[in-house]
Amino acid sequence: PTPLRALATVGGSGRARPTAATGGQNTDWAGRLRGLPSTEQHRLLLNLVRTQAATVLGHADPGVVQPDASFKELGFDSLTAVELRNRLAAATGLRLPAALVFDHPEAAVLAEHLRQELSPDGAPGAPGPDVSRPHPVLNELVRLENSLSVVGVEDVDPDAVTARLETLLSKWKAMCSSARSDDGNAVERLQVATADQVLDFIDNELGLS
Repeated sequence: PTPLRALATVGGSGRARPTAATGGQNTDWAGRLRGLPSTEQHRLLLNLVRTQAATVLGHADPGVVQPDASFKELGFDSLTAVELRNRLAAATGLRLPAALVFDHPEAAVLAEHLRQELSPDGAPGAPGPDVSRPHPVLNELVRLENSLSVVGVEDVDPDAVTARLETLLSKWKAMCSSARSDDGNAVERLQVATADQVLDFIDNELGLS
């Protein structure tokens, strides 16, 4: 596996398990959601995610956690991301991966992931119309940002990493400029790129592959 995947992927996922309460009593969410429209399921779980996220950040009002705001922008780091994972695992009874917040970096996206995991019949179902689905490129950039934030400076060559990042940014700007003159062909290629292709590109540019 590429280095970025190794840094960004921790733990495992699975169905519900008994768990000690952390920041809230375990609720039979599968039973609570059963028979509800997907939009209502999503709304309830979004409220749960926003409430727990606000609590982790020290806020009483879940309104400070906007559905489409990235957890990184809200102030989450590696420690608080794990704390949010623990609280959601305790509240839902799900076995959730340590990289949960990195893999689902916005409240709306995370709520939809939980809805799929808690679906009574085991099927993901159709997401609600208001569920935000960011482009895989943005998710991979969040992974990269979080990966870099946990790498010890003594373990890498900071100047080399900085140079690679600047080169990557320069190439991205050049591609965007070219897209405007090529009727959007470059943008179309980016939109159909898979997450793995984006990761491989980033790894190659940073010299980590």
